[in-house]
Amino acid sequence: MFPGNVLSIEDLSVQAMEEIFQRAAYYKSEDRGVAFSALKGKNIVLSFWEPSTRTRVSFELAVQKLGGTVLDLRPEQNSEKKGESLEDTVKTLRSLGADALIFRHGAPGLFGRISRTVDLPLISGGEGCYQHPTQTLLDIFTMKEAGIVLSGLEVVIAGDILHSRVARSHLLALPAFGARVTLVGPPALLPRELVPPGLNYTYSFDDVLARGGVLYLLRVQMERHRRFFSSPGEYAALYGLNEKRLALLNNETFVMHPGPVNLGVELSTGALHILEANCPDKVLIQKQVRNGVYVRMAVLDLLLSGRMV
Repeated sequence: MFPGNVLSIEDLSVQAMEEIFQRAAYYKSEDRGVAFSALKGKNIVLSFWEPSTRTRVSFELAVQKLGGTVLDLRPEQNSEKKGESLEDTVKTLRSLGADALIFRHGAPGLFGRISRTVDLPLISGGEGCYQHPTQTLLDIFTMKEAGIVLSGLEVVIAGDILHSRVARSHLLALPAFGARVTLVGPPALLPRELVPPGLNYTYSFDDVLARGGVLYLLRVQMERHRRFFSSPGEYAALYGLNEKRLALLNNETFVMHPGPVNLGVELSTGALHILEANCPDKVLIQKQVRNGVYVRMAVLDLLLSGRMV
């Protein structure tokens, strides 16, 4: 059976992920004025305790395209302000007729505990520094759509590994599909104890640019980095993909980023323009954004239909 919640990439078998990709491809191929009805009569609550544009809007579009109703629960206006626990809030939503809750929250593990006591399907839109399962799903879907063969592929994930929920999900998902992962970043943001057994890591960005079939750049989290770098420019000088470093990049490498991109930090404006002008098919960033809608449609459909995979 498809899992009752999607809180971690570990909730999904490879078979379940492949089913998501197949369903996402179907929705993408048929999204030309076709009225979908998988969520007709369903009430889907969105509640994000942390900022989001891509994830939140793509989930909202996914619900609407499937014929469901989006209920916007604004954390600053709900009864937590009156002392109600989050668990009681989720129970209340269930009693009011909610069919699923999509959330983003800064406290990792909180919704996992709630899921054990509340019978309401929960979907993570990013949880603290824990995981971001649907981002990983849309990333792998985008790779497959671009014709990338994951088995034997080397994926270089560069940047703030320590705080990245995206990286934590990819560290589990990519090896399950046969890909090799190399982590690169500053020592303070890539502690050795964080590297799972069997994965490569390095602190030299320049040394890995020629190796990866995919270069996955992580967002520099400015809100956390003041204690690690004197300025964003210092990070860019050591770990940013700029015009000079393009000469080191393998010509066959695909470039990805979960967004939002800090231009001039993890990726320079000049480097992006050169890539888009000379090899636009190798820059998958906007394709990741577009595919987020269809992958999240697939997750919602399969989660709420409970079909076999």
